[in-house]
Amino acid sequence: MASKVTDGHEQDPSQVPDLLAQLDREIDQFVGDGIYDQEAVYEAVDFYSPGAEVIVPPRKDAVLSNNSISASSQRDLHIAEIRSKGWSEWKRQSGYYLQSHAENAFYRYKKIIGGRLKAKNDDAQKKEAAIGCAILNRMLEMGEPLSYVVG
Repeated sequence: MASKVTDGHEQDPSQVPDLLAQLDREIDQFVGDGIYDQEAVYEAVDFYSPGAEVIVPPRKDAVLSNNSISASSQRDLHIAEIRSKGWSEWKRQSGYYLQSHAENAFYRYKKIIGGRLKAKNDDAQKKEAAIGCAILNRMLEMGEPLSYVVG
């Protein structure tokens, strides 16, 4: 749906606004791991898709915001739920386990396409990555193989 090639020195959360801007529709949910627990990520998601649910685990030492009583943010609600139900139950109920789909996509990309770009210049690397994403998307469109137990 969206991709971006960086030099490797940029953290993933800083890329969220550019990735969301590539989408031609709004999103219902943004699911990411703990590194995305940043105000800029919540703001970018709200800007591009107002009302979208952000499912990001707060850091272990997270505290409620100053205005959590008058206007609880999604993050404040996550913190409160984790305190009352525990991490495992929050992950299960919130839909956080969807994040594993993204990890699987990166795993597939690295296993099928490769862990390194072969092209030398920036434009060619962007094209190479886009082709790799298109190949994986095409494979997904073809569907999963049917499998059954033999024996």
